[in-house]
Amino acid sequence: MKPIDRFSYLKNNRVSQDTSSLVQCYLPIIGQEALSLYLYTISFWDNGRKEHLFSNILNHLNFGMDRLIKSLKILSAFNLLTLYQKGDIYKLAINTPLSTQDFLEHPVYRRLLEKKIGDAAVEDLKVESAEGEEIPVSLNQVFPDLAELGSQEDLGLKKKVANDFDLDHFRQLMARDGLRFADEKSDVLNLFAIAEEKKWTWFETYQLAKSTAVSQVISTKRMREKISQKPVSSDFSPKEATIIKEAKSKTALQFLAEIKQTRKASITQTERELLQQMAGLGLLDEVINIILLLTFNKVDSANINEKYAMKVANDYAYQKIHSAEEAVLRIRERGQKTKTQKQNQTAPAKTNVPKWSNPEYKNTSSAEELEEMERQTLELLAKLDNGGD
Repeated sequence: MKPIDRFSYLKNNRVSQDTSSLVQCYLPIIGQEALSLYLYTISFWDNGRKEHLFSNILNHLNFGMDRLIKSLKILSAFNLLTLYQKGDIYKLAINTPLSTQDFLEHPVYRRLLEKKIGDAAVEDLKVESAEGEEIPVSLNQVFPDLAELGSQEDLGLKKKVANDFDLDHFRQLMARDGLRFADEKSDVLNLFAIAEEKKWTWFETYQLAKSTAVSQVISTKRMREKISQKPVSSDFSPKEATIIKEAKSKTALQFLAEIKQTRKASITQTERELLQQMAGLGLLDEVINIILLLTFNKVDSANINEKYAMKVANDYAYQKIHSAEEAVLRIRERGQKTKTQKQNQTAPAKTNVPKWSNPEYKNTSSAEELEEMERQTLELLAKLDNGGD
């Protein structure tokens, strides 16, 4: 889009110039520039009689082109304007703003407004609820001929709100499954953003929220991690493939319990808290499971080296490790780097990366040690694969 491009208004598209809900509800969120553009289009609407230059808007509102495009995007997102393009020609449709009551019934719009002006100010905007029992009157009663065409619901007369997210049904499933929000205001906005980005229904969004929840608390961080996963093309060794398969098939708590069982130990409270901390970083269970296996192979102990595990977890969160495959590749890369460093140094350098992580590692100083470590690793994986029996 350029200043010299032309646009025309959509014919028969006049909207009300009542600006009460625009100022009360939209303005704090969309900002003065977007509101000015919307009011400009209402004021200069000409029923599509002729074409105009975008430069006319720039001149009148004292905008730059970047600010105009940003304002158009904001108004489009809130369904206040719709821009159509055919070749070099644009058409502009003006949409009527929601009433204040309808705006506040939209869960995402309401929370955006609460973030801007506060809960108390939003509460003051609510329309007072009428007392007493409602006396319903259907269109069929007033217009009997309408019955021949179908019911009111069949005619699609039920109110629909653009960009709606069915939060009521989402909450119903949360109650059924015992889930809760960590911070409802921010979580709802993040859920809506994910649904919009992926073009998902509220139910599809809920399924991901449920599968990535941490101790029954919805984690939008982990949801983002899950949708960020991409296929990893690499030739994994049989041992690495087994590790990846096991890591993906169990929750972090199940994986830890089975490792502890092979060592005739039980999970401690601090280890449970450690899993919570790692999940709090946004790491998925399959990545946490790789960290657990890495940590247990570092030290021959029945308990987790918590300091080391959190060090690796912080590194993986920073490096944006989204999957078990990426975690295994990370271990392999560090193992190869460590091997190169050792070859270039007179004295062997210390490393926290376990030897099992590098499939090409060869310990020339102790073949017996290499054989024993390989045996222990395969034994652990075999026990995990058999369910810890």
